[in-house]
Amino acid sequence: MIPFPIRRPAIRPILRGLALPGLIACALAGTGTDARAQVTTSQSALDALGAPPKHPAMLPSGASLSASQGDTDATGPRTDIPGSHAPATAIASPAALAALPPVAAQPPANPVLRPPELHVPEHPFPPPPEVRADPQARGRAERLTGGTRLHFTTQSADMNPRMIAALQTFATVMQKLPDQHVSIVAYGEGRPDDPSTPRRVALSRGLAVRSVLIHAGLASTRIYVRAVGLPGENAQGAGADCVDVTRSGVVASTSSTPPPR
Repeated sequence: MIPFPIRRPAIRPILRGLALPGLIACALAGTGTDARAQVTTSQSALDALGAPPKHPAMLPSGASLSASQGDTDATGPRTDIPGSHAPATAIASPAALAALPPVAAQPPANPVLRPPELHVPEHPFPPPPEVRADPQARGRAERLTGGTRLHFTTQSADMNPRMIAALQTFATVMQKLPDQHVSIVAYGEGRPDDPSTPRRVALSRGLAVRSVLIHAGLASTRIYVRAVGLPGENAQGAGADCVDVTRSGVVASTSSTPPPR
């Protein structure tokens, strides 16, 4: 018996309150169990398909991968694949082997460096004009130790045949001494207040002597001309009209003949 009457609108809130805890209990009970699916295969269907073909893995270069010796498992030899823990053995094709360059049996020889070929044109200095002997020239040659002293006339650079012959004889001696040079010290007369005139006269005489020596066979690089001009204290007995021609290392200081009066 129901002690008091129950109305239908009052039952609905009670049922809703009971339904929510029931759903939560069912959800918690379902999480504790695992739902697994069972798959069954037919062995006869797999045998009908046959075993898959065995193809070696191909490398990007065209080589294939084969099973390593001694690397087997329970089912037989195992094929190495790139990225696995076992090393892969590459087998190159005959075409790839033929394309490889041959291996040298010995190292290459050392390179030989040759000096560059330089073609330098030679421009020898032209010889000076040849000095002609003047039979009318009043001069003479004086023999010195290691050379010759020439005496000229006043304000003149002309030489007679005896003076030129003395220079040619000296050139012949110097050709036998290729390691020595010729020193020409020329003097000239003039006034002390005009030093340029004596030097010009001395230079003309020194160049005339140089020309005779060059045409006699001496190289111009072995001849040194010094135009002094007026003789000083170091003239060693030479006058204002003299030219001393000596070889290197000899000072013209001794004369064999007295100077002209």
